[in-house]
Amino acid sequence: MMLEPSEFETRIATLIRVSNELLEIRYKPGTVFITEDVVEVQAMRRSIMGIAPYATLTIIPEDADFSMESMRTDHAGADRSESQIIATAIVAKSTLIERLTSVYFKFFPQLHRVLVTDNEADARLWMERQLNEIANTGS
Repeated sequence: MMLEPSEFETRIATLIRVSNELLEIRYKPGTVFITEDVVEVQAMRRSIMGIAPYATLTIIPEDADFSMESMRTDHAGADRSESQIIATAIVAKSTLIERLTSVYFKFFPQLHRVLVTDNEADARLWMERQLNEIANTGS
């Protein structure tokens, strides 16, 4: 069964259910990552995708900013015990945000495959390979 793409809005992002296996998270221009807003996005993500395994492709615009508080919070902690995310690609259009995202994942390692890049085409290709490999091997 193939789902039609569906869009959902939070204060700072648009979440698009591309398929049963893929959720795109597009942060809005001028986004400032503060804990409350990131928590809202994570809750929406879990609500949309439910308990089935899936991957996320996140696009962060060049003018995004962050609060230090948001960097000290493990936003995926709720997913660790029952994680259904199988792969995450993050496209950070800002060099600073790309580096900070990489540092963030060193402090809060994920249980699934992660790519952080500034190139959306590379991220999409990587994601396609991950989804195909997981579909073929089951892991």
